[in-house]
Amino acid sequence: MSLAKLTVIVLAVNETSSLERIIKTIKDFDYFIEKIIIVSPKSVTNECKKTQLQLKKKYKKIETLIQDHKLPGYGGAIKFSMKFINSEYFIWIDGDGETDPKYLEEMYRIITSDNSIDIVSASRFKRHNIFIKNYGFLDSILTYSFQLLCRILFDSKITDYTVAYRIYRTSMFKKYNFISNSQNFSLESLLPFVNNKVKIFEIYYLWTKRIEGTSRNNIFNKLSYFKIIFKYLLLKIKIKLLK
Repeated sequence: MSLAKLTVIVLAVNETSSLERIIKTIKDFDYFIEKIIIVSPKSVTNECKKTQLQLKKKYKKIETLIQDHKLPGYGGAIKFSMKFINSEYFIWIDGDGETDPKYLEEMYRIITSDNSIDIVSASRFKRHNIFIKNYGFLDSILTYSFQLLCRILFDSKITDYTVAYRIYRTSMFKKYNFISNSQNFSLESLLPFVNNKVKIFEIYYLWTKRIEGTSRNNIFNKLSYFKIIFKYLLLKIKIKLLK
């Protein structure tokens, strides 16, 4: 029996050493990986381009893409990458080191061992953590409070709605027309599945501070999370009314 395959999308902008470390870890799981797509915006640095080229020479499963200017940003990069994915499952991982790929095998094992599971999501709060090490006191409190708000509004036991670390069943994901292009894509790419009662399995993962790069999730992006929440709350009400 052949193994179900997984595509890994790696988002890279100006990373070099962290990108090398991430690819090295992903290679340990070669037996279930179909390909690794490294996707970058046009503004990618020359150092990052050089690192990608070196990695591509070492590992034949790597493909490098420059995302379409019509799909800018974090979410745009993922939406752009979807047309290059044919594997049964996919995941995206940040090139800055915040989403450690060492959890990849556990997540893959869970989603392939139970056909009823469509998403395996990592969670910084699965062990009832409120404070995330090196995340900052205020940021930890605000992030935890936001997750709690989402749990109440969507009547769900999910503990981390905004984490950028999930394995999805590809065919299911491609059915949805996501609108977000910024960091809030991590929230939007979960809410339709919560609304439709898709089975989502969470594992705990230890968040680590990025090695390279800077956060592009500014205050305006964070405020836009509430626009996404409003949209999917209306959808939730519509689903209930149609029942």
